[in-house]
Amino acid sequence: MSGGWFEAKPRIAVKGGVKVPKPGKVTEPAALDLVEAATTECTSAILARGRTYARAGQVIGVEAGAEGFSAKIQGSSRTPYQVRLDKVVISGSDRIQADCTCPYGCDFDWCKHAAALAYVAAFLVDTQPATRAIWSGDPAVPHAPAQDAVDLSVLRASPQSVTFSQRIEAAGVFVPWPHLSD
Repeated sequence: MSGGWFEAKPRIAVKGGVKVPKPGKVTEPAALDLVEAATTECTSAILARGRTYARAGQVIGVEAGAEGFSAKIQGSSRTPYQVRLDKVVISGSDRIQADCTCPYGCDFDWCKHAAALAYVAAFLVDTQPATRAIWSGDPAVPHAPAQDAVDLSVLRASPQSVTFSQRIEAAGVFVPWPHLSD
């Protein structure tokens, strides 16, 4: 504890998490609903942390259904937190309710894990027609491929770094080096 504030442990980095380049920058109405829910239900500080988690790829194992989204989100704990976003009707209006296994929980405001899932879900709804159809409850989109690991591969971690000599060696496969005669 420093200056009256609790200092949290740093989050544990994960491989294979969904990375969102610009959390919240979506255009589809269904995706905008998810971003709006997070904005409404989170404090600005929690929302910023959720964006950081979405950008860093802390969201893993995302599943989409007509009722909601679920995922595991790696925080500072050894085991990932289980997070759900569900469509509900409260006082006659459609809402998105969050549930998380973290100590903060989502009893009053959403936690950063719920915000991160909302950003990832919004990104998937915005960029993948099949996910949009599932979330919206529309019949299957005729020409949309099913969501699978290949669809999500674009969102995964950046390629491993390669040394200059490895690049030269790889280029030699496509463009052979000239052979100099004696």
